[in-house]
Amino acid sequence: MTSMRGIEAFEGVERAIVVCAHADDMETMMGATAGLLADRGVELFELICTRGDLGSHDLGLSRDSLAALRLEEARRGAEMLGFSEVAVLEHHDGELEAGLALRSQVAMYYRLWQPDVLFTFDPDWPGQIHPDHRAAGRAAIDALIPSRMPFYHPEQLQMAGVGKVSRAYLFSPASPSVAIDVTDVYDRKVAASLAHASQFPKGDDALDWMRTLDTQAAEQAGASGRLYERFAEVRLW
Repeated sequence: MTSMRGIEAFEGVERAIVVCAHADDMETMMGATAGLLADRGVELFELICTRGDLGSHDLGLSRDSLAALRLEEARRGAEMLGFSEVAVLEHHDGELEAGLALRSQVAMYYRLWQPDVLFTFDPDWPGQIHPDHRAAGRAAIDALIPSRMPFYHPEQLQMAGVGKVSRAYLFSPASPSVAIDVTDVYDRKVAASLAHASQFPKGDDALDWMRTLDTQAAEQAGASGRLYERFAEVRLW
């Protein structure tokens, strides 16, 4: 796939926001790319849309204690990859909907953190069966244009300026256009993912699915034996 671009696709990026559904999504979907961006001086921010309060089979936990644990894990994983800030919205796991309320919440963080680039799920990938992932991606995309408009929730502008995101990169994409070779920094992705011990209690073996996806991404990009993370780029006018 010679038309694929690599790390040069992110030239000029200064601040980036990752909008995801759950606390471990960023690390497992694009953790290595995030680390590479931090190494290049990009300031990173993460917005997690749900409390993650369903993501365990440990009946010794309550939903509230699980949510608190996952927040702690999210902060640890993000710190390992060089993120400046992490915020979690109060939506329940498994109940996220890409409605007007979520759209306005996401827009507020575009305005508050002033990223120029968005990373999120591709809501239109037919293999994306998790409704929270689809909802997070849809809301993140739908909030881009309204966040730029001063008459959209003008009360938010008392604490921030209008949004300025000019590019979006979708992970788990239906039609990838950017492929990042992350082989040499993959250990950082693994370590940050394992910070989510509530999700991967069996440790490294629990990440075989992630390695399989990233191995297949490399093979499809013509780089057998390597590990890749892939994205679809969307440019705003």
